[in-house]
Amino acid sequence: MRKKSIAPLIFIAAVFFSGAAHATGFTVGLNIAGSHAAGYGRSSNFGMDAGYDFDSHFGVDLSYESLMGYEMTVLGASAIGRYALSRRWHLLGRLGVAYWTESPTGAYSASGEDPLLGIGLSYAIDRALSLRGEYQVIPNATGKLGVNLDSVVLGLQYHFR
Repeated sequence: MRKKSIAPLIFIAAVFFSGAAHATGFTVGLNIAGSHAAGYGRSSNFGMDAGYDFDSHFGVDLSYESLMGYEMTVLGASAIGRYALSRRWHLLGRLGVAYWTESPTGAYSASGEDPLLGIGLSYAIDRALSLRGEYQVIPNATGKLGVNLDSVVLGLQYHFR
């Protein structure tokens, strides 16, 4: 892996872990997803994430996603923006970078970095637990991925506050 390809991940991880000792805004989550890549069919996915909310409007997120149908993994680092629609409902947007790699046993054994974009809604069940539904896309910006990878994600987040 090239040094410049991991630089954004290292930067966001440094920001993330610098506040982790007093992380009143630390979050962890689990999710399930379904993905589609034109010409390659669909995939069922599972993943996890950890993040830090700097305030109610902005946070960072590190994620891992296993795309079983494509024999791929995706590691992501994102900035998350939120807008309160009500006390419990929030609109969210994601802007980040995804490092994806296909299993060595897969058909192409490819890897690369591309943007990670998302939009969704979250619902606060209570102060510590929330549900999140999100549409994410990894566009084929570098040409290495071959096609855009679209995912619909449903996740459960725990907030340490």
